[in-house]
Amino acid sequence: MSFREKSAWITLITILLVAAGYVLHVPKIFEPDPGLWELHVVALMTATFIVIEVVAHVVLYLRFPKDARTPKDERERLIDLKATRLGAYIYVLGSFVAIVAGSHASGLAAGVWVLFAFVIAEIVNYTARIIYYRRGV
Repeated sequence: MSFREKSAWITLITILLVAAGYVLHVPKIFEPDPGLWELHVVALMTATFIVIEVVAHVVLYLRFPKDARTPKDERERLIDLKATRLGAYIYVLGSFVAIVAGSHASGLAAGVWVLFAFVIAEIVNYTARIIYYRRGV
């Protein structure tokens, strides 16, 4: 398994863990007066994501310093481009759905739908990277 595939695994698992923690608080957002607690949860989950990512990547870098410094080859660049393109399509589709769904809800709920579209797009992006690394694009 290459360094960048390990990095993609770290990011995918972190996104799934943080998103699962956030989803536990989403039902409150659709109440008539949700309050500021949900914004605090977004900030807390963002900080949690950053801390987990930094710590995991530092550990990965310390375990494989030579692999971490290796520049990307053409195959890795192609994998990045293909996975990012797929994630971008998902984000555009999800944002459109968020706009339609958000037009019948509060502004905060619309923001949550856009955030949800972004999270799904990133899950697709990193899942595609892992699949492309495994298949050998």
